[in-house]
Amino acid sequence: MPTSARRQQLTIKQLIVFIGPFILATFYTISIHRTTHSSVVDNGIKYDHSSSSTQIIITTQQHNNNPTIMSDLNHDYTNDDYRAFLFGQHPIHGLLLLYCSRKKKKPPHFQAPGGHVDKEDFDAALARLQDTSISSSVDEDSSHPLLLLACKIGAARELYEETGIDLRNDLHRFQPVLLRSKKDGLFTTSCVLKHRLFFRVCFTDDDFVTQGFDSMVALGISQSMNTEAPMLMLKLSEEHQGFIFEPDPRRAVDLLVQHSGGKVSTALDMAIAQGEIKDVTASLERNEPDVIVGHPMSNEAKDHTETEKGVLDCFECC
Repeated sequence: MPTSARRQQLTIKQLIVFIGPFILATFYTISIHRTTHSSVVDNGIKYDHSSSSTQIIITTQQHNNNPTIMSDLNHDYTNDDYRAFLFGQHPIHGLLLLYCSRKKKKPPHFQAPGGHVDKEDFDAALARLQDTSISSSVDEDSSHPLLLLACKIGAARELYEETGIDLRNDLHRFQPVLLRSKKDGLFTTSCVLKHRLFFRVCFTDDDFVTQGFDSMVALGISQSMNTEAPMLMLKLSEEHQGFIFEPDPRRAVDLLVQHSGGKVSTALDMAIAQGEIKDVTASLERNEPDVIVGHPMSNEAKDHTETEKGVLDCFECC
């Protein structure tokens, strides 16, 4: 072999020996990254699918100045079975309880509106928290804003599905219920009991169907099961066969014992002890006869919707 050809061959071999390890290392790194960090970036959120459960990694910078929010946004709640319930109270008629008689393993019993918080609820909450234009959705006093907002969204969804009351765009009306002293709870809002979050909503007449009862019955609209039923009607889901208003929250505690393993009843009892839910029996008894229940006379409408016991101040009345 000519000397020049031999020199060229040696040069090529030396080049391969020199750069070969770098090429192999590069391909190995890319392969490992694709295998262990399969991810998709969507709307500023990186969804990491490398493990059995999807983890959400925040890539947006808008909440970097709030370590509490950033910590919660990066927490994976998808493996936890969280539920959200609400104690909805009308300032005159009392707590709204739904009647269920179709549970195979339970006798007929009453329930508070609410249920499981779905993955879609957490997705919606995360999107809201990342949108600076609706940053008011964040409860600044909460150490778990993502969980709290997702549970509000879930509770509003369940309320709509179970009763037809649509507060999905009025999440500010869902106020966390104080179940214990804040200093005693892991959550600053202290509305959590056994993976269940509890909220209170002060209902007004406008939240219900109040007219055309005869025609509404054919459409599945139901009146309450109270002996003297107010003209406040609901579109119940197939899961529930009726509803009542209970003015005495202590009696409601007994009626809810069968619901969600007794946790809802326990939470209501704790809320009463904290002064969060009031007895409105006296309000019902002093309701004047010239006022149609559920329909204030025109000159008294303001008293029932604004001034009367602070309905719109959210549970000054309840």
